[in-house]
Amino acid sequence: MFILLFYIPIIQGIFLTFTNATLGGTSYQFVGLDNYVWMLSNDLFVFALGWTMAFVFSVTALQLVIGLMAALLLNELRSGLKETFSAVLMSPYFSAPLAGGVIWFWFLNSDFGLLAKVASDLGMTLPAFLADGFWPYVSLIVAQAWHDYAYAAIIYGAALASVPSAQYEAAALDGAGRLRRFRDVTLPHLLIPTVIILALRTAWNVAEFAQPFELTGGGPGTRTMLLSILTYRTAFVNLSFARAFSIGVVMILLAMFAGIVYVNAIRQEEQLYV
Repeated sequence: MFILLFYIPIIQGIFLTFTNATLGGTSYQFVGLDNYVWMLSNDLFVFALGWTMAFVFSVTALQLVIGLMAALLLNELRSGLKETFSAVLMSPYFSAPLAGGVIWFWFLNSDFGLLAKVASDLGMTLPAFLADGFWPYVSLIVAQAWHDYAYAAIIYGAALASVPSAQYEAAALDGAGRLRRFRDVTLPHLLIPTVIILALRTAWNVAEFAQPFELTGGGPGTRTMLLSILTYRTAFVNLSFARAFSIGVVMILLAMFAGIVYVNAIRQEEQLYV
């Protein structure tokens, strides 16, 4: 079933990148590498590739840091409070990305958004977070990090729960403070989970579409165009399915690179217990 639903469509799609296939078209011709030449010579694709890489790096790093902070906080709470705060902190991850995009759009919109309304009542003027300067980039990164940081928190929480308490006790008897115990005891147990989170979140952030599309749609203009949104526009607005899948191939390669890192991390983890 995995071959049927995953590999065969990928192979068919790669074949289509060497044609001029259109969405809904009944016939197509072989055009060789024309789609890849178009892609590499297209300024919008080059920009979208660079912005996607910056977006993925920034979002993944934020998710890692916030997820670790959330896991450390939850690990320090008593049992009764831990369940309540876990539900609150993890709730964004279990909401639909499109719903998250709607929430952030309502929150940040300069015409009717909550921040604009509060600033107006206080006699202040805020920038248009979804339109002015660098704010659209910041808004997309913050919104996406908010939605998915809980994945890192869940992995880190499991790793923290597996750290033997005897190691903390031995470090405390040796005179180690909280920061030293974190450095010498906690961090070594978080190394492999960190690599796994980085690999998986990188692969998934490359393909993020719903929330960024709801927030800016690649705009204003094309200033926040991600590869995922460009693929959608090329396929369903311009109806050029072959070119859209050519862009998709680049996204697959980026995700595969993260997958290679993930496999290597798993091998390292296995070697620790041989």
